[in-house]
Amino acid sequence: MTEFLRRLMTAEFDACPLSDLSLWGRVGTFVHHEEQERRFHAGPDPMTGEPAPYAGMFD
Repeated sequence: MTEFLRRLMTAEFDACPLSDLSLWGRVGTFVHHEEQERRFHAGPDPMTGEPAPYAGMFD
């Protein structure tokens, strides 16, 4: 199972074995929930770290 997930995340199959492409080749997209919350309160997008268009609107 671990090998399958590794190959899925690194897009090492000839074609995506799932019906959903959201994980296909998405290495490094995991953000720990504490880091995500820190980023949310700091202003950048919690997943990318880029400036969030809605930062500060919900404080």
